[in-house]
Amino acid sequence: MKFLLISPFTSISGSAVRFWNIAQHIRRQGHTVVYVERRPAGAPAPRLEGVVYRTSPALNNLALDMIVSLAFNMLVFLRHIDCGVYYALKPAPNNCFPALFARLLFKRTVLDIDDLDFGYLKPGIGRWLSRYFFHHLPRAFHLVTCHTPRLKEYVTANIGVPGNKVLFLTQGLSDVFVPCDPARKPEDITKSIVYLATLGITSDFDDLLVMFERLCRAHDDLHIKVIGDGVRRKYFEDRIAELGISGNVHFLGRIDHHLIPVVMAHNWIGLNYMRPTITNNCRAILKLREYLAVGLQVVCNDAGDAYLFKDHVYVEQTIDDMERRTLDLLGRGLRVNLEGRRFIEEHFRWEPGIAELLDRIGKRRT
Repeated sequence: MKFLLISPFTSISGSAVRFWNIAQHIRRQGHTVVYVERRPAGAPAPRLEGVVYRTSPALNNLALDMIVSLAFNMLVFLRHIDCGVYYALKPAPNNCFPALFARLLFKRTVLDIDDLDFGYLKPGIGRWLSRYFFHHLPRAFHLVTCHTPRLKEYVTANIGVPGNKVLFLTQGLSDVFVPCDPARKPEDITKSIVYLATLGITSDFDDLLVMFERLCRAHDDLHIKVIGDGVRRKYFEDRIAELGISGNVHFLGRIDHHLIPVVMAHNWIGLNYMRPTITNNCRAILKLREYLAVGLQVVCNDAGDAYLFKDHVYVEQTIDDMERRTLDLLGRGLRVNLEGRRFIEEHFRWEPGIAELLDRIGKRRT
């Protein structure tokens, strides 16, 4: 069977990582896969073995980008009109309108919802439009996949998609982390914390700056490595300078996805924080899976699906609690979280979920 997977947004997001992995694992089951996304200038293409990869131009103007992307996605569909399945990421018009056309041509249509995207937008016409599409487009698809219990509940209760048309597709561990072996971790790693952050308009990173200052005051030899980029990066760098901890906090910027496990592994502790909003609580936290995969001790707050990892990470209620826990772990020295890695290997592999997805699609074609 031929699958057409189309993402409406750019390749520099956790959503893209999820969709890359879905594409790769469908291909490994012997299917033909065409993967389409928007890729900003300078961003690396994903390493998709055996997958046909296409990208529309990113023009740095959201409205124009969406129009160009819509036209491009429609042309790609017409070029691959022999596909059996049109799989769209997120309920956005530039990939869902071609999906509706595909359905008219009797193609199987699948939609992956991985986030309440409209929840990150400020009140206004943009948020209203995003919410409108989010609450209307999913009902037109044969099957909807999502990756947290709370998100699945939202899709059925708030959007009205029947439960038998919603498939829970676990957020698995990205392929690039599988070869990592925490048992071989060097013992001379410098005292350090890694924080994988989105430094854009939706970032919660500024909530942690005072905590970072106090951690660095308590441990002047501590290094905090921030992986990520965004339009607010310069603002955060200036705030760190004002706090006097520029020598401790290092902004590493955007790192190629296949290099992230190497950078993460050379630390003691992985931190994650999200404000506990309705939007964030419907998210699967990719960073927790990645931190555990490389054997880190992990401290996070109680948001998203952190509760799934409560036996292997430290889930704290407040930022002050996170600070106390982090100080305690720093005082204990480097420890490798092998049990956390085993937990990820056992429960967050892509293969079972993809097998169930293909089974559901197959049943719907009989």
